[in-house]
Amino acid sequence: MLSNEFDYLQSLSQQVLDYLVQYGFQLLGAVIIILLGWWFSAWGGRAIIRIGNKRQWDQTLVRFFANLARLAILAIFIVIAAGKLGITISPLIAAIGAATFGLSLAVQGPISNYGAGVAIVLTRPFSVGDTLELLGRAGLVEDITLAQTVLVTEDGERIHIPNRKVLGEIYQNSQQHKLAETTFLLPAGADPQQALRLLESHLAADADATAPPMQLGIDAFTAVGVRLIVRAWLETSHYHQQRLALNLKLFEVLKEAGMAPASPSAVVALSENL
Repeated sequence: MLSNEFDYLQSLSQQVLDYLVQYGFQLLGAVIIILLGWWFSAWGGRAIIRIGNKRQWDQTLVRFFANLARLAILAIFIVIAAGKLGITISPLIAAIGAATFGLSLAVQGPISNYGAGVAIVLTRPFSVGDTLELLGRAGLVEDITLAQTVLVTEDGERIHIPNRKVLGEIYQNSQQHKLAETTFLLPAGADPQQALRLLESHLAADADATAPPMQLGIDAFTAVGVRLIVRAWLETSHYHQQRLALNLKLFEVLKEAGMAPASPSAVVALSENL
C-alpha cells in the first residue's frame, strides 16, 4: 500500500519535473507577462484618474472607467500568458463567454443598477445636495454611486434607492428646498386682505433669499369662512423645524391682530348654527 503511494508520488514528481524542463521558459515568460499586465493595468487606471481629475470629470464615472480599464488590460495579458503555456485560447474564450452569460443572468438586477447609474452620471438629472422626492420618500441627495442613490433626511436617516428604481420612476427635484403648504380658516368677520397684508409684512423679514418667493392668498371660500393658504419653500435639511416655526409665527401674528385661526370646535359650532 505504502509502496504504491510512493510510486504514485514519484511518478507525479517526475511529471512535474518533466513539465518544468519542457515548459520552464514558457512558464517564466507567462509569469513575467502577467506581472507586466498587472503593472500596465495599474498604470492605465492611474492615468485615467489623473486625466479625469485634471479635467474635473465626475469622480464616480472616473473610477468606473479606471477599474474597467484595469480589468480589460489585465485580461488581455492573461490571455497572452495562457497562450505561452500552450493553453488553447479559443476554448478558454468560449468558456469565459459562457460563464459571463450565466453570470449576467444571475446578476441582472445589479447590472441594471450599474447601467442606470452610468446614465444618471452622464445625464446629471440631479446632483449631490438636491432634494429628491420619489417612491414616497424625500431627502437630500447625499451620494450618487453606480449602484444606488443615497438620500438623507432631516433626522439623519439614510435612504438607499437602487438606481434602476430612480431611472424608471417619476421624481421631483426641488434643489435645496422643499415646499410647505399651510391652510387655515379665518374667524367670522375677519378681513382676508388685512390678514394677508399683515402676514406678508411679518414674514418678509424671515424669507430665505435663496428660495422662491413665498405665496399667500385665498385658498377657498367655505361654508364656515374664508380659508387662506401660505406656500413657502423651506430648506430640506431643516424642513420640519422651519415648518413648525412658520406655523407658530402665523398663529402669533394673527392672534395679536385679533384674527387667530378658527379652531375645529369653533368651526363645528358655527356649522351647527347655520
